[in-house]
Amino acid sequence: MDSLSEDPTQGRVAQGLGEYLITSSLSLSKVQDLQAGMAKLREELALLTKVSSTHEAAFNKEPMSLRQSEKESKRLLFEKSQKALQSELKLLPLHNKVIELEEKIEEVQAKMAKLEERTTQREVQLGQVEGELAEKFELFKKTEEKLTNNAADAYGERFQDAMAQFACVHPEVDLSLFAESKWVVDG
Repeated sequence: MDSLSEDPTQGRVAQGLGEYLITSSLSLSKVQDLQAGMAKLREELALLTKVSSTHEAAFNKEPMSLRQSEKESKRLLFEKSQKALQSELKLLPLHNKVIELEEKIEEVQAKMAKLEERTTQREVQLGQVEGELAEKFELFKKTEEKLTNNAADAYGERFQDAMAQFACVHPEVDLSLFAESKWVVDG
């Protein structure tokens, strides 16, 4: 190295080379650090890519899951609506029958009200007729009694007249056996 120290240019070159080597060694270490950082960044990027693809797959699955869930919900809704429709179809004739029966009940109730009114009127009339009949019956009884008494009186008078006439025509017959109050027994 003696020859190098003799030449100042060479010394400068050597010094420049040394500085360059130091700088390049520093740069090399920086490059290596950068490469290590890049490798680390690549790993992080790969990890982030993996996480991102997982999230993306999850995001892609979520709408599919939501669509599947929505499809299932719609199917269940359709089935329930079909059952409701079938129930309604069964209930509709029954409902119509109930309405018809209610209308008939109203008609029957109206007829019953009229019949009750007519029955009440008939009962009132019957009561009046019974009262009139009772009065007429009493009048009939009195008239019958009066007529019976008059007939008995007339019979008694006629009997006496007939006995007197018979005694005139047949004076020989004993009339003491005959009287109004006697009965004929055994012919």
